[in-house]
Amino acid sequence: MSTKIVIIGSGIAGISAAEAARQQNLRAEIVLISEENDLPYYRLRLCEAIADPKALDALTIETQAHYDALNISVKLGQTVKAIDRLGKKISLTDGHEEAYDRLVLATGSSSFVPPLEGVQRPGVKTLWTLENVRQLTAELKPGHQVVVIGGGLLGLLAADHIQQRGAEATVLELSSRLLANQLDAVGSAIFQASAEKRGIHFALGAETAEIVGQYDEPHAPVAGVRLKDGRLIEADLVLLSIGVRANSQLAAAAGLPITRRIVTDLQMRTIDPDIFAAGDAAEPDEYWFGLWPVAMDQGRVAGTNAAGGDAIFAKNIPPYFIQTLGTEVAVQGDKGGPGEFEADIDVEQDPMRGTYRKLVYRGGVLCGFMLVGDTSEMLTLQKKIGKRRGESV
Repeated sequence: MSTKIVIIGSGIAGISAAEAARQQNLRAEIVLISEENDLPYYRLRLCEAIADPKALDALTIETQAHYDALNISVKLGQTVKAIDRLGKKISLTDGHEEAYDRLVLATGSSSFVPPLEGVQRPGVKTLWTLENVRQLTAELKPGHQVVVIGGGLLGLLAADHIQQRGAEATVLELSSRLLANQLDAVGSAIFQASAEKRGIHFALGAETAEIVGQYDEPHAPVAGVRLKDGRLIEADLVLLSIGVRANSQLAAAAGLPITRRIVTDLQMRTIDPDIFAAGDAAEPDEYWFGLWPVAMDQGRVAGTNAAGGDAIFAKNIPPYFIQTLGTEVAVQGDKGGPGEFEADIDVEQDPMRGTYRKLVYRGGVLCGFMLVGDTSEMLTLQKKIGKRRGESV
């Protein structure tokens, strides 16, 4: 009798789990359930379709034929409402049930919608799924004023592609600088200057008070965003990009331990030996990075082990790399803050060229780097981390 593996979620963690399970066990029955109606797609490239809606079709990772060839059953448009651990089955909102021998929770995350007054107005959008992009591009017109609330990676990417569509984007960032978790003040200023050359406007230290309408009714179309300092920024559309929240509700309702995410060991196994978790919704051994390569690796480990393997997830700290707004940023390791040993920092900057290079040494050993504008050294510097200054790689 073959093992039946059910995977909930069709992001990169889910499809990596399905493919790894098939590689590990050629006879297993593998079912992948997705609440979306689209085949798995490159979420990182969603913003490309804002500038060019025709690019939507190119975002699909694999055709249906790929999953058919691997004998992976993909069930789209299906929402799971509960997990019965004792009965080893899941129930769907349409009334159907799906039994399992092993279950992989790759439920991912969802856009965080803050409890702002006016957040339900027509013209207020989120950006996390293909359907979100379809809705946004259907309304976005050249000349529109678009306010993006949130200056993280997704918000910056969206603003850039909104500009490319012929609209005008203003990014509201609560912090006093862009990419504050990744860059120091100098690096952030150089990055922002490059972005502003592309016509994007920024309001830093901007705390949103409410989303106002075209007239005084709760569901009147959006007209702008009022900040807590009283400023009103006009808008035809508002895009919420304040972050995401893990979809851990199913796991919590099933009695699985949750911190902010589903707790697993380094085999991506929960306290239930037949249930695994991977991707944005998982937290193996108190580790979490919401990055595509991390989710892919966790999915591979979860799928392999669900199919009878013995894989281990390596808790590496990945580099931060982005390519947007006409520039690039690469950051890894120590940023030069207080530490056991005093930091020795080498800095080179050229605001005219939009470049910034910061190397952090402690005790003569390279502990981290920060590159803006020119990231050609990234791979070399990655190899040098942990080595003494001047030591060859």
